[in-house]
Amino acid sequence: MDEAKKGAVIGFLAGLAVALGGAIKDAPYEGFDVMTFVRSPVIGAMEGAILYERYADLPGTVGFFTVIGLERLTVELYKLYRAATSGYKPGKFEYGEWGVPMSMLRGR
Repeated sequence: MDEAKKGAVIGFLAGLAVALGGAIKDAPYEGFDVMTFVRSPVIGAMEGAILYERYADLPGTVGFFTVIGLERLTVELYKLYRAATSGYKPGKFEYGEWGVPMSMLRGR
């Protein structure tokens, strides 16, 4: 198998794991958005392909967890950029972690 294809498959699976974890954690409080769910596997596949193109001999497990880290870094930096430029407010700042409203955390 071509290294970039191998990386894309590993990256897609890593992104899918992130998406499933995020859906389980956040969807009950913030709702489920298909585009948000699909974003992590797509970014993971792209980053996995790039990673394995450069580091072809990387073990699968190491690549899997590396892509998870790269995907989280990419998405969180994108959300930070969006918040700084457009006033976007991530759901966790409205709902708090694990669905506890921020007003309850502040004692209001």
